[in-house]
Amino acid sequence: MNVMLLAAGRSTRLGALGLTLPKPLVPICGYPAIRFGLHAAARAGATRAVINVFHRGDLVRTALGDGRALGIAIDYSVEEELLGTGGGLAYARGLFAPGPVLVMNAKVVADLDLSALFAAHEAGAAATMLLRDDPEPERWGAIGVDARGRVVSILDARSPRAPEGVVTPRMFTGVHVLAPALLDRLQPVFCDVIRDAYLPALLAGETIRAVTLDGYFAEHSTPARYLAGNLALLRAPGLLRDPPGPLVGTDPTAEIAPSAQIIAPARIDAGGVVESGATVGPDVVVGAGARVAAGAKARRSVIWPGATVPPGSDLSDAVATPAEIVQV
Repeated sequence: MNVMLLAAGRSTRLGALGLTLPKPLVPICGYPAIRFGLHAAARAGATRAVINVFHRGDLVRTALGDGRALGIAIDYSVEEELLGTGGGLAYARGLFAPGPVLVMNAKVVADLDLSALFAAHEAGAAATMLLRDDPEPERWGAIGVDARGRVVSILDARSPRAPEGVVTPRMFTGVHVLAPALLDRLQPVFCDVIRDAYLPALLAGETIRAVTLDGYFAEHSTPARYLAGNLALLRAPGLLRDPPGPLVGTDPTAEIAPSAQIIAPARIDAGGVVESGATVGPDVVVGAGARVAAGAKARRSVIWPGATVPPGSDLSDAVATPAEIVQV
């Protein structure tokens, strides 16, 4: 199984958070966002993944290394200039074995069954897209799917083949499987996989299949979505069938003062410190090595690894990084 995670974006919509960390590394309940996709790929049987990097790519490579500690070998496709979703795939193609490629956006955390997605693709298609229902699919660029699970429209483009039954507009999750013939449409220059590969294939009448994701999905492109994604998994960790590790609770190596108060749901990661008289929770993640100082309060917030909540402060609806506190 060829697997590629797209991790080369500039993270501009994350504002100050994206200046500190690239989007694939923003911590979700203590784990870099990209870890969720890598873990799902390994669970599906993948032994190797390709990750393209550009913005702060050095941080991604340092955080993940060669992947051995994560149970999946990692090769990096280093882009000297940003190539987009299409160009990035074309540029990395020499790192793939023959056959289709499973592609994931590294910012996405979802309840994925990648084995089922790959099996659906093997029925024969130029590509198979993982879609989800959304109350405003047009906001994301609606994908029209007929009653047989065939994609019949993408954005404003329509397949020349008539749909079978009712057409339902859905949202693309950023997870898909591409056949080599679709990859052939891409060049290693800046381009977009939807506009430069999918649309020509659709207009040529090629079969593009759709699989619908019924479970949890979150992408973390803005500070508000990032915070919401953390809180959703704190409140309902069962939304993910197999996360990289515990999403709630206190790591055995954390230091909690006897007079501190932890109000569930909360996650205190390895080496986290909660000092005397501090209150953490509900809805708080304290990252690895982070510190909530004496008398401080924190609720509905994420405290990044290495960050400190100052003594006596009141943190609410915020993300604390080692450099600053960002209100959401």
